[in-house]
Amino acid sequence: MLRKITSLTSFLALIITLVTSVILYIVPQGRVAYWADWHLMGLSKEQWGDIHITVGTLFLVMLFIHLWLNWKPITAYMKNQAREMVVMTKPMIISVALTAFVTVGTLLGLPPMQQLIDLGASIKDGAVATYGNPPYGHAELSPLKKFCGFLGFDAEKALAALQQKGYGPDISLQTPVKEIAASKGVSPQQVLDDIRVALGESMDPFAAMPATPPEGTGKLALADICKTFGLPLQEAVAKLNTQSIKADGAWTMKKIANENGMNPKEVYDALRATP
Repeated sequence: MLRKITSLTSFLALIITLVTSVILYIVPQGRVAYWADWHLMGLSKEQWGDIHITVGTLFLVMLFIHLWLNWKPITAYMKNQAREMVVMTKPMIISVALTAFVTVGTLLGLPPMQQLIDLGASIKDGAVATYGNPPYGHAELSPLKKFCGFLGFDAEKALAALQQKGYGPDISLQTPVKEIAASKGVSPQQVLDDIRVALGESMDPFAAMPATPPEGTGKLALADICKTFGLPLQEAVAKLNTQSIKADGAWTMKKIANENGMNPKEVYDALRATP
């Protein structure tokens, strides 16, 4: 009975662990997932991570029980034809070599491990174009007043605009952006977009960029930066060009910086610069 329970539980836990591993491989970066209120099959990034940890632990427990129940067959794999115990048998040597290759190859950036890592990073970074990027770390947790102050918005006008847009009647300047979004069933990014649309005509979007670049700015394409801060892409490129900075919407901020002998922060500051 114990063998059957161990085997079946291990099998089911392995399936769930594989599923959560794939999902965590493609899930957006934490800052993007929280900002976009990302969910898959009704579960958030944190919930998928929690399942991965707990079910993965269950799998490890079942694995140790499985090893205990099958210790004799396992030790038999480490015996030679004379039935003598030899730890480094040919299968063991191959297993150690394969494991070492993947482990060391990952640290050294060797193929195909590096390509696998790059693919995951590309999928995660690409999520910014779909979901947007928070203007600063955990912006969704900030009260509306602080949020607007950081971005240079008139907080009172922003609150009035959100109420007119149909957000919860009980929202105030002290209500966190995440709760404001939940009152209408949208993401924090949508809250920011609605504020921008309402106040857009009365302010320069470039001047509203926060003084400190958001986390991961160097990896983002200029087009993604423009989407995050509601900037017209062509105007952004033209603004950089007028400052003798060669740029393209598809280039990352890091590439723009490298092409012009700058660092990404200097490129970001050039976007913010007033004429």
